[in-house]
Amino acid sequence: MKHLNRKIKGALLILVICLIAFIGFSKAGILFSAGGGDVITVSTTKKTFDPNNYVASASIVATTTKQETTTITTTTTKVITTTKVFTTVETTTEAPKISWAGEVLSKSKGVVIGPSGKESYYNLNMTKVINTMRRAGYSEAEYPYWVREDGVKMLGDYVMVAANYDIRPRGTILESSLGYAIVCDTGGFAKTNPTQIDVAVTWR
Repeated sequence: MKHLNRKIKGALLILVICLIAFIGFSKAGILFSAGGGDVITVSTTKKTFDPNNYVASASIVATTTKQETTTITTTTTKVITTTKVFTTVETTTEAPKISWAGEVLSKSKGVVIGPSGKESYYNLNMTKVINTMRRAGYSEAEYPYWVREDGVKMLGDYVMVAANYDIRPRGTILESSLGYAIVCDTGGFAKTNPTQIDVAVTWR
C-alpha cells in the first residue's frame, strides 16, 4: 500500500511539472513544429492557449541562403589603325615638249626634214576629218579642235597631220618639227613618200 502511494505521488508530481511547463510555454506564445527546423511564433488574444479555439497569427521564420553568381565577361578589343595611302594619277592629253634642233616647218620654207621624216603642209577644211576622229573616240572635251597662234591646226595638244595609214594608222602620235603630232588624215603623197607627213595649217 505504501509502495503504491509512492507511485501515485510520483506520477502526480510529474503531471504537475508537465502542466507547469505547458502553461509556461503557452504564456510565452512559442511552439515548435514537428519537423524541428522552423520556429512558429503565435500571438494570442487569450491568456490561456486553446489549440481548438484561438485567434492568432502565425509566421514561419526560416533561414534561406541565397547564392548569386555573377559572371563578368571581359572582352579585350584590339584597335588597329590602318593608314591608307591613296595615289591619284591624273591623266592628261598634254604632249611633252620635244627638243628639236633642226629646221622647223613654216609657210616660207614649205618643206623640211623633221624628226620623223619629210614634212610639208596643207590647208583644207577639216570638218570631215574632225568628225571621223570624234567617231573614233576622240571627244570634244579631251581633244578640242583649235588653231594655234602660228596657224597650226590642233586636236587637243597635238598638231594635226596626214600620214601613210599603212605605217602610221589614224591616232598615231609622232614627233614633228612643230611639236608632237597626231595622225588624223592621209593623202596621195603617201604612195610616193610613205614616211612623209603633211601638217594641217591655215597658211595660204
